[in-house]
Amino acid sequence: MAERSRQRRGGRRSRHEERGEESIQEISIASIGASHRAHDPDQASPLVPSTHLRTAREWPVECPRMIYVLRNLGLHNIRHLQFIRLDHNLITALVERWCPLTNSFHFTVGEMTITLQDVQVILGLRIDGPAVVGPNVVGVGRRWETWPDCCDELLGTHPGRDTVYHAPGDEEDTATFRMGSAQVDSMLPLRWLRWTFYRESYDDLGHGPFLQHVRAYILFMIGCFLLPDTSRSHVSLQWLPLLLDVESFARMSIGGAVLAHLYRELYHATRPTRTYIAGCVALLQVWSWERLYIGRPTLRVPQIHDFGGRPLACRWAEDRIRELPTGNTLTYRDEFDGLRLSQVAMTPFTDEILLALPTQCLEGRDIWRARVPLISWKRIEWHLPDRVMRQFGGVQLTDVPPMEANFRRIDGRGRADLDWTIQYRDYLEIWEARRAYVVPITPPEGTGNRELGNYLRWYRSWASIYLLQPQTDPPETFFPRSPGERLVADYYIRSTAILEPLVGGQGQNASSLQLAVDQVAELSSRVQRSVYIDYTTFDTTIEEQSQGREEGARRSTSDTPSRSMRSRRRQNTEREPSRHSMHIPSSSYDMTGAGPSTQHWSNFPMQESAAHEIYYGTPSQHPTTQSFFPVTVPQWMSNVGLPSSPTQQDILLMGGDTSQQYPVAAQRQPELQEPEEDFIEEEQQLQRRRRRAPDRYTPGSRALRRHR
Repeated sequence: MAERSRQRRGGRRSRHEERGEESIQEISIASIGASHRAHDPDQASPLVPSTHLRTAREWPVECPRMIYVLRNLGLHNIRHLQFIRLDHNLITALVERWCPLTNSFHFTVGEMTITLQDVQVILGLRIDGPAVVGPNVVGVGRRWETWPDCCDELLGTHPGRDTVYHAPGDEEDTATFRMGSAQVDSMLPLRWLRWTFYRESYDDLGHGPFLQHVRAYILFMIGCFLLPDTSRSHVSLQWLPLLLDVESFARMSIGGAVLAHLYRELYHATRPTRTYIAGCVALLQVWSWERLYIGRPTLRVPQIHDFGGRPLACRWAEDRIRELPTGNTLTYRDEFDGLRLSQVAMTPFTDEILLALPTQCLEGRDIWRARVPLISWKRIEWHLPDRVMRQFGGVQLTDVPPMEANFRRIDGRGRADLDWTIQYRDYLEIWEARRAYVVPITPPEGTGNRELGNYLRWYRSWASIYLLQPQTDPPETFFPRSPGERLVADYYIRSTAILEPLVGGQGQNASSLQLAVDQVAELSSRVQRSVYIDYTTFDTTIEEQSQGREEGARRSTSDTPSRSMRSRRRQNTEREPSRHSMHIPSSSYDMTGAGPSTQHWSNFPMQESAAHEIYYGTPSQHPTTQSFFPVTVPQWMSNVGLPSSPTQQDILLMGGDTSQQYPVAAQRQPELQEPEEDFIEEEQQLQRRRRRAPDRYTPGSRALRRHR
């Protein structure tokens, strides 16, 4: 009876375990259902970033007096951050992976998110300071009865509905402005701020008027870049009372407010009917470029050892980018479905990079891992670094506490008279004691593969990691992904455009034909210089072998087919130096310098399985021809988003052998226990997963036009 009772208890799960699994399932994207755009991404509205980067560029700051004041306030780098080109399709694909229940992205490689570390390193904003919130100071019986009165004291003026304003530098461009938001004039037009307060020099202003211009510029950048909303043309006046004492405002946690605002806008953007996404979208995109290979542009100078006192985001300005990938949303969806560990830089901010950054990018590094609420006036969002400890170089544990059960997202609608310092009193107490909530780091043991396998098994047991459904038909459209594939696609598009007018030979002379030949030869030379093509896998003697098949009936079965002279010459020719590999590259993204060329690899080699047949597949699908061939990349390309040496995790996860490249790992291989081997086999099955081909939407023609 006792043995039977033990067996019954061992085979039955406890209520605690069942509740734990139910709570885990409730934090997946699938648990949100039709309220998330990932439920039916094809029917969701395309997202357009509601930012004003172009408007921000119209207020350049060159006056030494203004720069000196902004530098003392720690806000001088804002004027350098608006020169970032946005990729709307990449932003849409990232939003489809955002889970508001965990404030993180759910990728195939695990959870990732934007942390306080990213805000401070990328934007250079202060994160360690009082929360950006304050009491109500506008209304009957308060300091200012109306918002126009607040503007008159802090800015010296407010928009007059009957006043005609002239654009600076263009007297013919006129307009009238009024303060928006229905009956309550609580918003200012961004264009009015620039037209009224923009100057090339502020040296002739007194202390009071100059301080008003400083407040106007900070408020303008809040509405254009740091904390924009979906109004697309106005900035809320709730920030203006905080600028009464500009120095006190500069000591606040502006970076925490920016991150809380972006979290909330990502939550709103996950709704299928949402059209605009507000917040500091440039932070989201630069974060993706720093940590993920997908959609990353090519930099002119990949290694920057001296940032000139600017934050890391300045390295991605338009003038530093050589090539911006022209992807589309469906392409990015498919690439995120096939994301691998080697395509992710979990810890891109090396010690050498951190030492090259200004001190204001490192002042709050002791609270980068604080599990605390982030406050942006009327909005509160939880900062959960314990869900992404791999981004800090630690082991990701599975016993992660969920977000606060009583947490509810509210905003200021219908709460105009609410005092937010009282409403968020409990959260403010946690923020003030933020150093007591720093999550400790658990360092990995050895290679960390065992801990990683345990985490990924736990994560994939409940997360929704694939957005596209498995395909039923082979794809009919090719999407260029790697730089080498984009070069080949560009060659096809341009050569087609050159040769198409010459079809038929009507109205063409020798000079035009020679010009076309020279142009196509130049394109071919460009591809040959940059892309490695293994000519030994292509059969150039189709006609000769087809003739041999016709005579095969008259031959004896013991006759050996002869090779042509070109075939023998090709077999004896050594391969040229390797260039781009034609596969999705890994992205171990070392930004410290190019260094010597390293051996690269592809886990999907081209394999010959029969005569006149090229076989593409994984080693497990074609075990008799398993191989991992090296591909060499030129030194100048080794740090611009191309693959670097394979990591132990990549080789192990794909079933490879690490004995040659990692002798130490080979010695430890017998210590791998059964759970880790199961993890490797599971990873092989996931990598062999086929994804859906485009059915209703074929972006091939549209995407190709963008290359012209």
